[in-house]
Order: sequence, then structure tokens, then C-alpha cells
Amino acid sequence: MEFYRKLKKLRAQKGWSQEEFAEKLQVSRQAVSKWENGQGYPETEKLVKMSRLFQVSLDYLLKEEDQPLGEQGTTEEGYYASQEVVEAYLLNKKQGAKKIAAGVAVLIASIALPMSFQEAFGYVLFMMVVAVGVAILVWQGLSVKAYKELETQPLVFDDSFIQDFRQKSLANRKRYGILIVTGIVIIILSFGIPFLTNDTDHTDRDPLLALMPLTWAFAVYLFIIAGSAMECERLVTNNEEYVKEYEKYEQLSKHGWIHAVIWPLATVIFLAIGFIWNAWHPGWLVFLVAAVFTIAYTTWKNSRD
Repeated sequence: MEFYRKLKKLRAQKGWSQEEFAEKLQVSRQAVSKWENGQGYPETEKLVKMSRLFQVSLDYLLKEEDQPLGEQGTTEEGYYASQEVVEAYLLNKKQGAKKIAAGVAVLIASIALPMSFQEAFGYVLFMMVVAVGVAILVWQGLSVKAYKELETQPLVFDDSFIQDFRQKSLANRKRYGILIVTGIVIIILSFGIPFLTNDTDHTDRDPLLALMPLTWAFAVYLFIIAGSAMECERLVTNNEEYVKEYEKYEQLSKHGWIHAVIWPLATVIFLAIGFIWNAWHPGWLVFLVAAVFTIAYTTWKNSRD
């Protein structure tokens, strides 16, 4: 059966008029009429949307063979995710993770500037670099969140694609694991740097000591890149489990305001300690205290709910 006949049949089975169907696809009624008259094909994005609305595969829509509707295993309730959509989603998340990782790494690395240069010059550089890091994170935060459906709904895949993807994902996890272990080792080794610093009156500006925040920045960059990739692939390989966890996360997110308060406050305290008492080196411990407080608070609130 040709595409235009299938389209007309599927729309009729749903009981939608051309106007109603066009509204769901966000196109004009004339476009739907043209497709159903065999005068053209919709764009890939619209085809994917049709497959979700009708709960059929793209193969079923585009192939002329009149296959049984359930043959591709896509009549389950959920969002149909083709190989092209999944690959585009992973690429989008990878690019976003790189921006987030870069922004966080820049903020952490900026701590090295007051430790490496004279007070006034070091502080000016520090504030400039912090502004760059914040700008990167804000820009990424304001960017349009694509593929939201993939993260919030049960997904339906073609069997051949998902089996191959799971095999590749298993191999990728080993690579991501190596990145995470490398970051952990780097952080552990960095705590040996203070023992190598010179015993002078200006140990807070020892070049070796300034290596600590730089190594932390690199390690955190690895964590974010590897962690994001693992999480995105897990969404595809263990979708049912992921959706349940997402629903649970939505319930817990009502306490998320604590993160929006505690981390800016910790940053202000850290800057005050550095600028007023020139104690940049022990001052970074405020972030550790903030992390412990945040975890303790959210655990306590969740136990009461």
C-alpha cells in the first residue's frame, strides 16, 4: 500500500479530520491534503511525529508492502524512536555536555589565578574568567531543550536497531569507565601537591599549588562528559527503568531549590574568604561543606515526605 493510502487510513482509524491531524503535526490542512492525494512526502521530522501519533514504525509508513500493523513491534504504547532520532539525540546531548563541562571546568580552574599572580591582577583575572564560565553555563541553560519526549516518555524501537545499540553501548561503558577512573586518580594525586610546595611566606601563590584547581577542573570535565554519555545511552538501553527513575526525580525536584541557593551562597562565601582574608587555599573547603549540607538536607526532606 502506498504512503498516501496508509496515511489516510491511519488518520481515519484515529477518527481525526484533516484539520485536527494538521493541528497535531503543526502544519496546514492543505499540506495534509496534498500528502493524502499522493502529491508529496512530509519532512523527516513530520514523519517521526506521525509514527508517534499512529504508534507505527517509519518502515511501516514508508514501505509500500502492506505489512501487518504490529509486525515491526512498534504498536506498543510509547514514543517511536528511530535510529536517526536516537543518534541525533545523543549528538545533541554530547554537544550540550561539552558546554556544561567547559563552563564548570573554567569556574574551577579560575581559582588558580589568585594563587598564581599578584593580588590586584590575579583578582581581576579571576573575576573575568568566572564571568566567562558563568556565561557559558547560562547560555547552555537558556538554549532550547530538544528531544524532551525521549527523556520523559516510554520509547519504542525497531528490534534490530535496539539490539545492535545495546552491544555498542556495552563497549562504550568500558571507555566511559576509564575516563571516570582517570578523573578519580587525578583528584587523589592532586592532594599530594601541597607537600611539594616551597616553604615560603607566599605559599598561597606557589605555582605548584595552583596546579590543584587545574587538575580538578580537568577531572570534573572528564566526569561530566563520561557521565552524560553513560546516562544518555542508558536512557535508550534501559528505557523502562529510566522513565521510572525520571518520574521519581520529578517528585524529588520540589526540593531542588536548595541547589539554587546553597551553591551561589557558597561561591559568595568563598570569594569573601579569598578577598578579605586572602585564604584562597583553605577557602575552597566551603564547597565541600556545601555539598555535605545539600545531601543531608535533601535526604532528610525526602525521608519526611
